Amino acid sequence: MKKTYIKGILLLIGAIVLQACQPEGYTIQGILTGDTEGKTVYLCKGDNIFQLEGIDSTVIQNGRFEFKGKRETPELLTIKIFPDSTRNLMGQRGVVMRPIIPLIVDNNTIEITACLDSIPLDFYTYGGTYDYNKISVKGSPLQEKYMKYKQLRTDKKSIKDNLTSDFYSRSRTEEGCGITDCVTFVHQADSLQQSIANSMANLIKENKENFVGLYAMKECMEMFDAATLEELIQTFPVSLKENAIGKEVFAKADSVKNCAIGAPFIDLNLFDKEGNAIKLSDYVGKGHYTLVEFWASWCGPCRGEIPHLKNVYELYHSDGFDIISISMDAKKEDWLKAIESEGMSWTQASDLKAFDGPIAKLYNFNGIPYCVLVGPDGNILHHNARGPQLDEFLVGQYGNKFKDDYRLYK
Repeated sequence: MKKTYIKGILLLIGAIVLQACQPEGYTIQGILTGDTEGKTVYLCKGDNIFQLEGIDSTVIQNGRFEFKGKRETPELLTIKIFPDSTRNLMGQRGVVMRPIIPLIVDNNTIEITACLDSIPLDFYTYGGTYDYNKISVKGSPLQEKYMKYKQLRTDKKSIKDNLTSDFYSRSRTEEGCGITDCVTFVHQADSLQQSIANSMANLIKENKENFVGLYAMKECMEMFDAATLEELIQTFPVSLKENAIGKEVFAKADSVKNCAIGAPFIDLNLFDKEGNAIKLSDYVGKGHYTLVEFWASWCGPCRGEIPHLKNVYELYHSDGFDIISISMDAKKEDWLKAIESEGMSWTQASDLKAFDGPIAKLYNFNGIPYCVLVGPDGNILHHNARGPQLDEFLVGQYGNKFKDDYRLYK
């Protein structure tokens, strides 16, 4: 009896000590060098770096700032520093870029040390990358995992971005890029992109039990094909799927999966230029390859792609390659005028609802030009197969019909 009583007392003391050792909330401490005195720092929430919601703010004093609070669950928050009194997104010289530091915040202490001028600017992190090598962030095990994810993605994407930049720079020179250059570039770029996707899928699986895996899934899901995305969805435990953030992530994942590579195309109710009701299924999945091109009369880059589309359509239509252009215009007269001006001979369609209709949501895009390449069986083969990507596909499928003096976009 006495031993049982003592054991109970010890267990109670242990529980009290353990509870006392648990952090009651988070502390974010920053030490910054450079021209920092008196500048305002915001702690923000939100995914879009240009639409962050401030939840706390402080002023840098003697090169230091601090935030304290408590989180019920870990959450991605962002430190944003305002060098002056301007708070608008746009300034006299265009977009105002500001230093930011993304953090996975749980109830731990995070210590930041950085030179203000070395902190990455928001505009340059829009593609989901962030170079933590330029600053020091310590203290939270979850943040360490998040930084590993971000740095891996950043480093791999940088290699592909450099390749892409070099290719398009050469394409604008007098010599330009011929069909061999296009095919070589696409093979290299596709290999790098597959390496990125494989690395991200593995990292998500490694972090399937924590919020880093959840946020990586949210940021990377669009790079996966339908089969991989379904596998990753099934990887996560129910506890994370039922979390508020998890519900948002996996609802989005289901939507993305529906139009991912390997998924069947999504049918659309449309009108042709004569006003007749048609369906996308009237033209797609009929035993040939079809490029479904989303564009609009008001979109300069869209119309800039049309001469190239006309060229490849003329070369390969007789082999079975087809195009259907779906306009995101709202005004029929603008749409019809652009069709006539551009001289496009393939099928034209629209619902004339622009981005207020279902098209962009169903096909998961928020900007144009955008396209999907659909195979003979009706399954999606490629997203944004334009320019060199389209050339490489056509050469691989039908053989090289380009002239020796062909130069991309010339």
